[in-house]
Amino acid sequence: MEHPVCHLNDINGDVLGEIMARFDGLTMAAAACACSGLRDAARDQRLWRQLCHSTWPSTALPEAGLLISSATIGGYDKFYANSFPLIAHGKSIHCTDPKNFKCPELKTQVSASQFASLIDIFYKKDCVFSKVMDGIPQAMDANDDKGSECTPNVSTDDCRRWYSNCPFKLELLSLENDEGTDFDGEFGYADNEDEDQDLGHNANDEERRGLLAMAVAENGNLRQDYSKELEENLRLSWVLLDKKNGTTVNLSSWKPLLVQRSWPFNGDYVLHFGSIIPVEESLLHHKLAKCKIIIRCKPTESGGRPNWKEISMQIEDITGASVGGSKSLVVLNHALDCLRSTNHLEVEKGYRQYEKKQREVMRKKEFQESFIGGFFVSIEVAVFVTLCYFCLFF
Repeated sequence: MEHPVCHLNDINGDVLGEIMARFDGLTMAAAACACSGLRDAARDQRLWRQLCHSTWPSTALPEAGLLISSATIGGYDKFYANSFPLIAHGKSIHCTDPKNFKCPELKTQVSASQFASLIDIFYKKDCVFSKVMDGIPQAMDANDDKGSECTPNVSTDDCRRWYSNCPFKLELLSLENDEGTDFDGEFGYADNEDEDQDLGHNANDEERRGLLAMAVAENGNLRQDYSKELEENLRLSWVLLDKKNGTTVNLSSWKPLLVQRSWPFNGDYVLHFGSIIPVEESLLHHKLAKCKIIIRCKPTESGGRPNWKEISMQIEDITGASVGGSKSLVVLNHALDCLRSTNHLEVEKGYRQYEKKQREVMRKKEFQESFIGGFFVSIEVAVFVTLCYFCLFF
């Protein structure tokens, strides 16, 4: 029986490296499984470093290079393997047997300093924003004596207690409304005499609203709906890195899960990205947490990259309530153990399943609240009737 011979061994190593440098990550991994020659060539960290730099430009920043090349991370190949697939809800395995060595360790306290974030935003396939964030600013570690700077005249314990109970929100970028973006500043009613004459002293409220609507219609940025354009062209990657254990996970959905106008007249749009993270019931009642990444931006009429107003991340439970700081850190730690998929359709399907369950939970909650409300109303009516009876006959 003749054994197949791999003729790739006859190819010069530099030539083979130039060929494999044109592979994407999935092709590189598949080629490494073909034969020993390709497997050895695919272990070259230079190939994976180039691939990571093209996929996530933030990895080319100096501070990111020091993190990824560290011994705990294991190199660029491991970084790519963990960060490229997305969290797929419905594929995660819940830990029910504490004796099972495969179950992730449940941590009740997680240090904020052990995390780092690598964020990249793409618009029309071009990277328009990259940043590396080491740690979580303003987070007070419940299990670390060295925390972030606290408010003056406030004890460290009080700051930790405040952060533990305060809704978690990691702000990468947050800008107040600039001049010309606020509705009142751009289309507010004039107070001077000349503009009063233009509007007419005797104009009623309906006429004023009509003039305001005409002004809005004349503004091209507000007249055009950019929702479809943003949905098709804006992509986001948020890689969370555990510096202590060397694991990574992409918290984003890559494509927007929701695109809507934040306010009809100021031209701002809000986009939601994120993932669904399974947790223990002892952490959250419904055993599911949502990592919601928010982008608020204002598109430009020229079709260039939008003007960023806000880039932030927060953690919510299935009812939409914000999760506190300490619990959110535990949720992020759970995300590192989630099963993932390279199939974006599977990721979207998992998110729709979460939405369906969320609607069921909210309907049940509304029913319980209406039942309790009706029960107390009936008690109040009974008490009122009883008092009226005693007042009339006694």
